[in-house]
Amino acid sequence: MVATAARQWWVLVVQGILGVLFGIFAILNPGATLVTLALIFGAWAIISGVSSIAEGWRVAESRGRSWPFAASGIVSIVAGVLAVLVPPAAIGGLILFLGAWLVVAGVMEAYAAYRIRDEISNEWIIAIAGIARAVLGLIILAVPIVGVILTVTTIAYVAIAAGVMAIALGWRLRHLHQTVGGARDRLSAA
Repeated sequence: MVATAARQWWVLVVQGILGVLFGIFAILNPGATLVTLALIFGAWAIISGVSSIAEGWRVAESRGRSWPFAASGIVSIVAGVLAVLVPPAAIGGLILFLGAWLVVAGVMEAYAAYRIRDEISNEWIIAIAGIARAVLGLIILAVPIVGVILTVTTIAYVAIAAGVMAIALGWRLRHLHQTVGGARDRLSAA
């Protein structure tokens, strides 16, 4: 398996280069990055909605009721179509959802730290992480552009880091391929 991967080392290098280029593009063109994110969300929501409706049909055949699947499917399809037709609204909605999620998750994390304080030590670390998450969520809810900047920045830097790692692995596999290939040539010549 390693030998096969080593022969295809260049695929990882190309993947890495594309990841780094995408990350740089995301930093230089945050608007396009966000619109692309909204369109991907829209496509996912539409596919999810169609899948829910199809599942509802299957459930209806055996149980007779499928309205929860239909309702979920319709809402998903409407959200997906709106995201595709009006990407800025989808971006705004996703950012507000991100802020609300961070607040709820942070409060629950701090609460969990309080509840388990007698069972573990250093629970304050969990509490501080939860409070920080909740504060970040409140900031995003108060100033949504912060959420937009954080989202694009995170996507960009993750793409760049993953790209650099793929390039490094590709080069290591290239070296392995040359080492294994050279050894194989010496064995066949002997």
